[in-house]
Amino acid sequence: MTYAAQETSEQSGAPVELYLFTRNAVDGSDPCSPVASSTVLVRSTSAEVDVEYDSQTWVSDVLSRSDFEESPELARAPIRITTRRTHPVAELFRVSPPTDVIALTIFRLHRDDSPAQAVVAWIGRVLNCEFSGAQATLNCEPVSTSARRTGLRRLYQKNCPHVLYGPGCTVDRADHAITTTVTGISGKVITLAELLDRPYAGGYVEFQLESDVVEKRFIQSADGLDLTLALPFADLEESDTVTVYPGCDHTIETCDTVYDNRPNYGGMPHIPTKNPFGGDPVY
Repeated sequence: MTYAAQETSEQSGAPVELYLFTRNAVDGSDPCSPVASSTVLVRSTSAEVDVEYDSQTWVSDVLSRSDFEESPELARAPIRITTRRTHPVAELFRVSPPTDVIALTIFRLHRDDSPAQAVVAWIGRVLNCEFSGAQATLNCEPVSTSARRTGLRRLYQKNCPHVLYGPGCTVDRADHAITTTVTGISGKVITLAELLDRPYAGGYVEFQLESDVVEKRFIQSADGLDLTLALPFADLEESDTVTVYPGCDHTIETCDTVYDNRPNYGGMPHIPTKNPFGGDPVY
């Protein structure tokens, strides 16, 4: 029997939902050719027993979700998934949110269907996690919200709008990176064995976990060998090795003296400070 036939039948349906969580990372070491990769975190099902589908075992777990809602308003289409607080995906948000996108695909099939035919019921990503007692609630938004991304971003401005190490900037991050050892940790502040003579505010720190996952943290400020991060690393310990990439204040002075990249500066540093359209008759 087809999926559609069981779905519309009065008594034959035995719906089962499968939850595929993946971690989607982008390697931007080459800004002109970023490489995307996807790693399966867990295959879960809300069924009372494990489900075999697509040559994979989907493990039975405590999962419940809010209703799907079809709406032309992107902000009204999210879902909330309630699970145990020790669920592998909830654990990723225990201390701080993961750097990479945690994607979610929900499949729907019928248990007695042979061969099993699954349809994609929902696609999106996990935004954050709320903990309450023994439960965790994953707040998820649909993939359609990606249409809200910023469009044209070039403005008539003094400072450079390019993202450091990104397209348009052309600075190679490998030329300015330093791999060093952590000598101290105090909350969001980490102390390093050495750093280069660079401006580190606005840069980031990479730390590779045992699972080969690379976590990144934004650098808010730097004071000597002390870096204040936006969020702490959950598993970072003293004597661990990290890679640090300097930041940029987007001024032409930094672009020229630190990165030797003046020809690719994206701002207009010689904009007149007096507005010719400000109403002053004397310009």
